[in-house]
Amino acid sequence: MSAAFSQFCTASQAGYNALRQCIDLCARQEHSYEFPGCLMPDGCVPERALLGFSRQRDGSYLLYWRPAVDYHGASRVLAALFRRNLWRFQSYETLAERLSSLRWELGRPTAAAAAAQNWPEPCLRLIRDLSQSVLGQDQAVEAAAFRLYSHLEKRKPARPLSLVFYGPTGVGKSELGKALAPALERCRGERYQSVWTELNTFTQPHSVHRLTGAPPGYVGYEDQPILEAVRRNPRTVFMFDELEKAHPEVLKVFMSILDEGRCTAHRADESGDRELDFRRCVFVFTTNADLSPSGARPLGFSCRGGDAPQPEKKAATPAELAERLFQENEEARQAMVRQGVLREIAGRFSALIRFQPLDAAARLAIAVKQIISLGQEFGLRIIQVDPATVRALSPEREALSVRSMTGVLEGVLTPVFAQAALNSRGAFRLTGLPGSLRLIPAYPATSSTVPVSVSSL
Repeated sequence: MSAAFSQFCTASQAGYNALRQCIDLCARQEHSYEFPGCLMPDGCVPERALLGFSRQRDGSYLLYWRPAVDYHGASRVLAALFRRNLWRFQSYETLAERLSSLRWELGRPTAAAAAAQNWPEPCLRLIRDLSQSVLGQDQAVEAAAFRLYSHLEKRKPARPLSLVFYGPTGVGKSELGKALAPALERCRGERYQSVWTELNTFTQPHSVHRLTGAPPGYVGYEDQPILEAVRRNPRTVFMFDELEKAHPEVLKVFMSILDEGRCTAHRADESGDRELDFRRCVFVFTTNADLSPSGARPLGFSCRGGDAPQPEKKAATPAELAERLFQENEEARQAMVRQGVLREIAGRFSALIRFQPLDAAARLAIAVKQIISLGQEFGLRIIQVDPATVRALSPEREALSVRSMTGVLEGVLTPVFAQAALNSRGAFRLTGLPGSLRLIPAYPATSSTVPVSVSSL
């Protein structure tokens, strides 16, 4: 569930202190603290925008939103505020006072803002955190965060959480899987480890021994099995990519693990115990198979037939989201069975989460993120990119996946970034068109610029 602008204007002193800690923590990690899809005050067009906070190296603080917001309400104070999309404050105290002074201009909370209060704070925190890593998949992020929260709140879980991310290639499935362990660490304050496995190398029945270990006397007995990573840390996120390419015998290994949370290893640990306990683990499987009711399988950014993706419906309450997920999960399970997955395996996954094809806005946002990441590789801190520049650098034709843009951006931007990295410091803004691209100091900024997060891919 997204945040609301009014929440930042009506917070308590403790709330403002917590906000400052989050902003400062993100600054030490060299990225902004952002809230995608933040609900703006009544009278704003668009109704939702990305709201961000950033601490600069000189100790000043930025408040910004993108895209630019037009205010058509009756408040002159809010009209003045939204004439610009970036504000700079000399100190955090000045920023907090400015936000607090707006509480009298906002009136009563809107229905959407009130609905956000129905969501537990840890769940909202996970949604905000995961949204920083994955763009254009609000519904999938919301569903994953909700299932993670449900599992984390159990004192004595009976089985691990198992999630299947399905959808077109290159839309963020693996990216979300990689973001889970760091997000869980920040949410719970406990160390999580992540183990990544490509299932396209498990196409033979005998490859199952790489998961649990080979019997004594067989080749591979001395090798470390993948699932034994849980002995090092009972809180492990296991990521299995390309589920559809694994041999059925490999999938059968997961039946007892996902159902009982345990399995027996071929080798005992130092205490002589052979049992592996996965009850506090998270298993993530990705697949490009289309498990949607329509049966279509668009690839990457493309939407077949020229149709745009259907707008995603936001759940107002956890109960509403749980009901929607149940319906979607049953449809996806039936699709898995039709595609040849054993019914007893398909029924053991905790949740099957659909990823949508990326729309044009998400494609541009990801292009900005890739530009920022490429700049970091050259030691450059880019925090603003002109909208016209992003549109010119993003391929207009349908691309197979988001990865297709990386080579284009590197080829065009490497000469510019390499030259700027020789003797440049501070924050930069990328402007111009291919052939005349240039980096200029980020400030002063105008409402036509787009402040962006500098979090890495």
